[in-house]
Amino acid sequence: MAGMGRKLSLRKTWNMIFLAIFSAIGLTCGADMDARCLPFFLAVLTFFLIKEVRKKEFQSRSRVLAAIFAVCFSGMQLLGKSYHLYDSWVMLLGGKFVFLRAILIILGSSVPVYYLILLAFYSLDRISVKENGGPGFFSGKYYVTAALLIFLCWLPYFILFFPGTSGNDTASQIAQFFGQSTWTRELSAVRGKDIYLSNHFPFFTTVLAGAFVQIGVWLGNAAAGVALYVLLQMIFMAFALAGVWFYLRWAGLSERCLKAGLLITAFFPLYPMYAICMLKDTAFGVFCLMMSVILMEIVRSKGACLKKKWFCAGLALVSLLIMLFRSQGLYMMLAVLAVILVVYRRYWIPAIASLLLPILFFQFIWLGVLLPMWKVAPGGRQEMLGILFQQTARCVKQYPEDVKPEEKEAINRVLDYEKLEDKYNPRLADPVKYTFRQDCTSQELTGYLNVWFRMLLRHPGTYIEAVLNNCYGFFYLEQPSGMVYRDFKQKSHWKEEGVLSFEAPFLSEKVLQAVQMAVDILQRIPIVNLLFSVGMYGWIVVYFVLDMIRKKNYAYLIPGLMPVLSTGILLICPANGNFRYIMPLIYAAPFLGGLCIMRSEG
Repeated sequence: MAGMGRKLSLRKTWNMIFLAIFSAIGLTCGADMDARCLPFFLAVLTFFLIKEVRKKEFQSRSRVLAAIFAVCFSGMQLLGKSYHLYDSWVMLLGGKFVFLRAILIILGSSVPVYYLILLAFYSLDRISVKENGGPGFFSGKYYVTAALLIFLCWLPYFILFFPGTSGNDTASQIAQFFGQSTWTRELSAVRGKDIYLSNHFPFFTTVLAGAFVQIGVWLGNAAAGVALYVLLQMIFMAFALAGVWFYLRWAGLSERCLKAGLLITAFFPLYPMYAICMLKDTAFGVFCLMMSVILMEIVRSKGACLKKKWFCAGLALVSLLIMLFRSQGLYMMLAVLAVILVVYRRYWIPAIASLLLPILFFQFIWLGVLLPMWKVAPGGRQEMLGILFQQTARCVKQYPEDVKPEEKEAINRVLDYEKLEDKYNPRLADPVKYTFRQDCTSQELTGYLNVWFRMLLRHPGTYIEAVLNNCYGFFYLEQPSGMVYRDFKQKSHWKEEGVLSFEAPFLSEKVLQAVQMAVDILQRIPIVNLLFSVGMYGWIVVYFVLDMIRKKNYAYLIPGLMPVLSTGILLICPANGNFRYIMPLIYAAPFLGGLCIMRSEG
């Protein structure tokens, strides 16, 4: 028996050695490197990882889900590299040899990922046992103190970047507010000499940003209005993000988790850098997080909280703000409404009152009555069809001889066909999208959609590539990104006019270079760089979903609905790898971690 045991142990050891070597080959296959010892080093690390994880017991359900994550993750990294280098999936489907090598790379890379995910399952389960002590407490004094301390930790960022930062979209919105013509005027079917305002960027955020700048102008310096906006936003975010951790503590997480969460909120640099940014995406991300907390309370109370009027009022307000701050908010709230009505249908009346009524107000009163009355041009139809236009443009570029004359004519009635080949940017939908003919009729648009479908049947691979090429950066860890805005964008003519122009007193070119260098360094430090990777946060959401399925904790998928929807939207985003689209995921990541630690009450 002892001999059989030794043979079995030896067999397991050789099995682990084989997996480690196989993994090292897969990880380094085709890599451009001079370090010959790297495969050996990776093999040793993988061997000890496998050896450590195999000491623990796992159910087959956990192993299957870990394998699914590992293969999907590794496959996407290979595809991401292929699109990053060649704008094509040639590294996967470039021939038989290339395909076999790709399979080797994917499977080899999947080995350490598989065992790391199993280790994460095990570790979080251990933490869950230690860090759940039943319902906690809420101290208003402790909460206010913590939020103010977070605000104080963020203040140096505000001082250095005074009066705040922004993106180019914000500059266009401010220009609109002050009656200046911007490029968004041509992106709507409603145009006119006296129409300067547009809902291309959510008009509510245009008014909000413009009103604060107007306050600054009244005070004698536009910077004062920007600073006031940023300070209020910082306070709001500090209380909101701190409130998430106090809620989780009240729902059952330990005091230690509360303190760790508050430290992350205070010192993780992306939070203050977004807090000082006058951008619609900043507040939108926070409102999505607040909605997640509200949904968590609905789950925790099994829907009973919907009987409370103040709770329903808060749900309605947050729901409306989500729609007012981002155009996709409407569709997200429709999904939330559908889920609540299905799962908690006994509370359908308060659900209708707190979710459907804001949706109806936004769609029919705000968009249908108020904005036309204020001469605000609606957003163009091209925004909803951007990914379809990308697919058409890629087809036209790759197979121009395959486009029939009648198909070309149908496309040209909707898009400027002659410009498609030159305008097509595989990673940015805007150039093609902005060739959309705003005056095209519904019949012409239907004709285009018929052509789009026929071309899909002829070139399905091209259509898939168009989507992947336009979104891979959100799931590719090595996608380069600045991750933060570093100054306040202004229109060139503002300096000449003097009214809206201002200088940042503490921000110099050397400081900007230092900030850029710091971001670049952080994105090169192993492990740390994951926190500053655009491609990481979507995988956190995927992990969360698989972990809830593993635990059969399906109810917690409801509070995870907002980040799940936000991740799905990344597939059709107009700008590949743009970090502002993952802001809701960055805010949600610690909350999802808290849900992975918390134990379901059934």
